[in-house]
Amino acid sequence: MSIFWDILYLLKRTPWDTGVTPPEIVAMLDSGRLKVGRALDLGCGTGTNAIYLAQHGFEVTAIDVSRRAIALARRKARAAHLAVRFERGDVSLMTRWVEAHTIEFAYDIGCLHSLSSEARRRYVDGLRSVMKPGAIYMLYAFGLVEGGPRGVSPDEVAARFADGFLVREVQHGDERGARPSAWYTLERV
Repeated sequence: MSIFWDILYLLKRTPWDTGVTPPEIVAMLDSGRLKVGRALDLGCGTGTNAIYLAQHGFEVTAIDVSRRAIALARRKARAAHLAVRFERGDVSLMTRWVEAHTIEFAYDIGCLHSLSSEARRRYVDGLRSVMKPGAIYMLYAFGLVEGGPRGVSPDEVAARFADGFLVREVQHGDERGARPSAWYTLERV
């Protein structure tokens, strides 16, 4: 599966990789709700958001399946003179790189919705393990479209995260006016 993503990065067919940290992440940092500490970027791509958090004092572990994306992310972090731990691998196996109960802030901008059902289960189990009580998790995901590519519904998010998380906020939107999407903010309890 990683070769698929590597090819997309090689061909620069990565519309999700805007080089701009989403305003929802910026607003969360600006809100004062987060303590600076350890952060986890799931599906980090070329590292834009991991680098942004590191610039704001976070110790960041960032995971992506694409070798090409991770190589580009490491290059960007070096150029910015920042230490970010970039790991190439399956985000649903995050506990390989992150110790239990160490993460204050985790986020996923468009990764969970592309995983299989079994990988989604491992992913949520992993998050439950690595996040501290009171930690914040932000998820951006495409919604479901009949006959369309994978997505996740608000009901699925509520069900998958029911054990150990509270859904604090859901902001519905759409991607380029055509596909439903949402930002979910959850708290680890």
